[in-house]
Amino acid sequence: MPITRARKAELIESYMEMIEKSHAVVLGRYVGLTVQEMESLRRGLREADARIVVAKKTLMKRALQELDRPIPEEAFDGPIGFVFLGEDIGAGAKALKAFIKEVGKDRFAITGGILGDTVLDAAAAASLADLPTKDVMRASLISAIVAPMTSLLAAISAPQRDIVGILQARIDKEGGEAEAA
Repeated sequence: MPITRARKAELIESYMEMIEKSHAVVLGRYVGLTVQEMESLRRGLREADARIVVAKKTLMKRALQELDRPIPEEAFDGPIGFVFLGEDIGAGAKALKAFIKEVGKDRFAITGGILGDTVLDAAAAASLADLPTKDVMRASLISAIVAPMTSLLAAISAPQRDIVGILQARIDKEGGEAEAA
């Protein structure tokens, strides 16, 4: 049964909304996935603030055109799933990469992607999984902020620590000679 014009408009609107909310879109060709495997992928992506949508390619292209986003034409080959990555691009891409490792590249393969206004080839889209997660980025930032303060504190406290060490050594020496006498 064909999709009505009104339903196509609704779908395009929902795709546009997903595209606007996502920070990156990864396209992947899927072949022979079971319902359980697809549900496993959806669950893993949901935990990483991402989602996969199997959409009619012509409608997704229209949504991208409406938003003046680039269309990775070469990535639209075969049955395609569109993975919308949320704010934490690294976490979503890692979840997708873990799924691909589980089922094999012959059953789900990244074909390309979109990051902002840039079209990504398959290798570049797959490399999104190498990005650090949001939590790792926060830890790195905090570490970068704290490191100079820690060094400054060590530099300021070093003379006092040295004086205390010298005094303690003198006390030990004097106390040790008094006990020997």
